[in-house]
Amino acid sequence: MRLVVFGLGGMGREAADLARRSEAVKGRFSKVVFAADWGEGPIDGLEVVRPDAIGEGDEICLALGSGAERMRLVERFTGRQFATLIATTAIVSPSARIGAGALLCDYSVVNNGAVIGDHFQANLFAQVSHDCRIGDFVTLAPRVSCNGWVEIGSGVMIGAGAVIRNGTAQRPLRIGEGARIGMGAIVVADVAAGSTVVAPPAMLKEGA
Repeated sequence: MRLVVFGLGGMGREAADLARRSEAVKGRFSKVVFAADWGEGPIDGLEVVRPDAIGEGDEICLALGSGAERMRLVERFTGRQFATLIATTAIVSPSARIGAGALLCDYSVVNNGAVIGDHFQANLFAQVSHDCRIGDFVTLAPRVSCNGWVEIGSGVMIGAGAVIRNGTAQRPLRIGEGARIGMGAIVVADVAAGSTVVAPPAMLKEGA
C-alpha cells in the first residue's frame, strides 16, 4: 500500500517531506509517491504517477492549500481512502477529535476538546485552542492562532499570522462558512458566511 501525495506544489513537497520523516508512515506504507495531472518525476527522489495509476489499496493525501480544490478532489476520488498525516512535531490533545484526511504540519497544535471536520489543513505553527469547533475543508496558514471557544464553518481560509480572539462557552466566536480571513488579521467579532476580513497592509513611507 502506497501513500499518494496529490499535488506537486510547495504544500505537496512539504507533505512528502513530513511523510518521509514519520515513523507511522514508514510502518504503514510501502512507498511514498506524488500524483498529479501534470508534471514529470522524479521530484525530490519520489516518483510522480498519474491519477489513473492510484490503486484501490493506496491512500491519498490531499496536499493542496485550497479547501475548494480539496473538495473537488474528494468528489473526484469518491470511495477512495484519504490519509490523515500528522507531523511528529505536531501536538494533538488526546481529547481532540480530527476528521478524515487531515494534514497537520510541523509544530501545529490542536488542543483539549477541539472537534475538527474532514480534510482540515494546519500549516506550520498553526494553533487550534481548546473547545473549538471547525468544519470540513478548513485551511489554517502558517502561524494562525485560533483561541478557545471559536466555531469555524466549512471551507474557511485563514491567512498567515491571523489571530482569532477567544469566545466563551456560552457565546463562541463564530466564523461563517466560506469566509476568508486575510493574513495578519485580528478577528475580535463574528464573521459572516462568505465574507472577507483583511488587515491594513504595511506601506513604505516616502523618504524612509
